[in-house]
Amino acid sequence: MQRRLIAAVLTVAALAMLAVLVLDSRPIPIEAHLAHHAAIAELERAAEDAATLVASLESARASNQALGEGARTALARFEVSPERLRALLFGYSGRALHEDRVRGRFDAYSGTVADASSLTHTAVTEQAKLIQSLDIVRRSGPILIERMRDIRLDDAARTTFELVAGVLDFASPDNTIDAADLGRLAETLRTDRRIDANMPGQVQEFIEATQTVIAGVRRVDNLTARLGEIPLISSGTNLASAAVERYRDTLAGINQARTLLSIYAIILLGAAGFIAFRLSQSYQLLNRANAELAMLNESLEQRVVERTEELQGALFDLKESQVQLVQAEKMSSLGQLVAGISHEINTPLLYLANNAELIRERLELFEDFTQRSAAAYALRPDDFEDRKSYQIALATALRNLQASIAQDDLLASIEEARELLSDSTDGLTELTEMAQGLKDFSRMDRAPVESFDVNAGLERSLLIARSALKHKANVNKFFGDLPHIRCAPSQLNQVFLNLLTNAAQAIDEQGEIVIRTERRDENHISVTISDTGCGISAENLAKIRDPFFTTKDVGTGTGLGLAIVDQIVTAHGGELRIESAPGKGSAFTIILPISPSGEAYGTNDDAELLSQLAAAG
Repeated sequence: MQRRLIAAVLTVAALAMLAVLVLDSRPIPIEAHLAHHAAIAELERAAEDAATLVASLESARASNQALGEGARTALARFEVSPERLRALLFGYSGRALHEDRVRGRFDAYSGTVADASSLTHTAVTEQAKLIQSLDIVRRSGPILIERMRDIRLDDAARTTFELVAGVLDFASPDNTIDAADLGRLAETLRTDRRIDANMPGQVQEFIEATQTVIAGVRRVDNLTARLGEIPLISSGTNLASAAVERYRDTLAGINQARTLLSIYAIILLGAAGFIAFRLSQSYQLLNRANAELAMLNESLEQRVVERTEELQGALFDLKESQVQLVQAEKMSSLGQLVAGISHEINTPLLYLANNAELIRERLELFEDFTQRSAAAYALRPDDFEDRKSYQIALATALRNLQASIAQDDLLASIEEARELLSDSTDGLTELTEMAQGLKDFSRMDRAPVESFDVNAGLERSLLIARSALKHKANVNKFFGDLPHIRCAPSQLNQVFLNLLTNAAQAIDEQGEIVIRTERRDENHISVTISDTGCGISAENLAKIRDPFFTTKDVGTGTGLGLAIVDQIVTAHGGELRIESAPGKGSAFTIILPISPSGEAYGTNDDAELLSQLAAAG
């Protein structure tokens, strides 16, 4: 026993080691290779876009112009580079050390891109404000100077000229003027009362534009300098190096695993050869022992074969008898319901046929009206001698059409036909539900063992038994929230149908049937079908589960109904409980497991389960 345990442990360990090596030696998918190289190319393109952005901002600042379309395209491409890299870099994974390094450097790179993008957008906005203010200075400066000279404000005109020239010089890359001097000139213009007296409000926009230029130049230069200081290139380089290290480490690990797998395969082949040699020796010993045992058991086997044949014949006869009895009970239950189901189907068929005949009559009226309409609209002026004759003929045809509408009451016929079609649709729906109910009840097109909704099965059983119940009892349903159970649905449907039919037969004139479902605990559900019928006496209650026992008249029952119900419930690992009092009614409670274990059926195999359920009915 100890040797077998050791051998089993060694075998499991060898197979586990082989599985690990096979998994580790799997090649990287071609998509991962392409994604890695695409990620490196994306980092290089992002670095080029970053350099283009810095150069474009400096060029735009030098020329005091807005950012070009090429730079804006580079900015848009640069901003989405982290998302593109995320999909490319993390399409495969390497060892934890390299994976953490790649993720850390990717986060750093994403933060750098976000900072650079924010600064670039801010710089573009400030550059636009600067250009707009410079435009105002260039446009309004000469106009103000000319007006000042016209009203003889020569000192103010000179100050304005100096301010315009200074602002334009200050906005150039190689400015030689101090911002404080420009501020003093602007303050001089703002505090000159003569300007306010002769040109009220005309200088304010100009002064504000000059101040915006002074502040904007500083902000744009500062933002451009900060953008150049962001380590975009180094961050992208670090990320690329981490990705390359992970890629190379992954390839090296795969090659190493393949080498170890080859060595391990050679070792396993040697071990397999040794085991085969030992097994061949053991087989030789076993063959000699088996030959001796075969001679001793030959006569015994012959006797066993003969006895087995006798037992199989007896078992076959017993199964045949059981199948015939079960089929007789099924046919008995089915025969009681055929007349009612035929009536349920015949009623909608009759009014469907009647509706079809009425609709055909309406269609004949519509056909006559359509022919008259076609004849009226076929009239052409060319077919008459003059216009008046055509108009008289057309008016006569239209009056005839109108008279036909009133005489045949076509509008009412249309509405009546619509109602007939609606009634026919309801009838067809009722027939469809009946057919679907019959199909679902029998479950002929589904697997015999499957997940089953008990509440839905009860609804279908009530549909089948409706003709037997509707004139005998009022059915009250109290369905609980039940999980699906694993069972043979057609078998349980037969159980429900038998209990419902028995309940209806136990009621003499008019009574009540109550169906209640509930979840009893974590592993079981229950279905209780109670009636207000005649009840069962104490002496009959003890024998009611016995095959062929019945309290019905001769020829009206086989005595197998409850016996089959009890066998089906027991085969499902459940329990059938019966409570009854003479004159008060009976209550049949079925307790079923939600997910039956192997002990309930004696096996975990559905094939064995089906054979047991078939034996139960």
